[in-house]
Amino acid sequence: MPKGAKIGHKGTVTWTSKGSKRTGKLSDRGKVSVQSNIWTAQFTDETGTVRRVSTKTANRVAAEKILAKYEAEIDRIRAGVATREELTSVHSRRVTLEAAMEKFRTKLIASGNTPVHIRKTLKMIDTLCQETGIDSVTKFRRETVERWIATEVETKTRSPSTINHYLTAIKSFLKYVVEIELLPKDPIKSIRKLNQEIGQRKKRRAMTDDEVERLLQVASSEQVLIYRLLLGTGLRSTELSLLTPGQIDFDRCRLTIEAAKTKNKRADVLPIRI
Repeated sequence: MPKGAKIGHKGTVTWTSKGSKRTGKLSDRGKVSVQSNIWTAQFTDETGTVRRVSTKTANRVAAEKILAKYEAEIDRIRAGVATREELTSVHSRRVTLEAAMEKFRTKLIASGNTPVHIRKTLKMIDTLCQETGIDSVTKFRRETVERWIATEVETKTRSPSTINHYLTAIKSFLKYVVEIELLPKDPIKSIRKLNQEIGQRKKRRAMTDDEVERLLQVASSEQVLIYRLLLGTGLRSTELSLLTPGQIDFDRCRLTIEAAKTKNKRADVLPIRI
């Protein structure tokens, strides 16, 4: 329900937004339905499924032309002149890899991901594409990505954990590409992540008290403060770098961690033990 909204006769809802009066209809679920000025194209595709697609235009003539385009494509598929995969491929070639990644970046921002996560994700996608010679979304092949993984494992250029990070990034990108219909299906959906315990270079463990003491003895005064804060709170180095003075409660000796700045996307209050 919009702020300041008033319910009138037969569930009519009125309110003011940005200086303009708006009107909507209150649904049985307590939500307000508003008629959009953007036209929606409704048609039955080649599988018999009724689809509703936004034309992204408020112009009726333009919307009708877009609907006619969808219907023409369906007629071509039913007549056996073309397949859905072929039509999708033609559309995909019109969108460059850079444009697709820019769309994905916008999606990551809208989903509330941190700038650091977005930058790392896009960097891994770009690196994998460069190393495999993929310069278009239509050139993604399972065998190409599997060959890249095999080379990384054989040469031990990257650890299994790092390779899995790359796979997570590229899988999320291709899932989005399929969602916006730049590809008919995800070509690497069946590729599984590596077992990180096999070939693991370093076994992670907690530092012993003696190791912590020796680390603090050789560190500079500024580093000692940083290490003690990390050890006393359990923060990751990236999370610590994003801290602002407003998140530190000196009186109660605690930190307030914002959800957008944590890896698990959860807010938390941590005591400071130094």
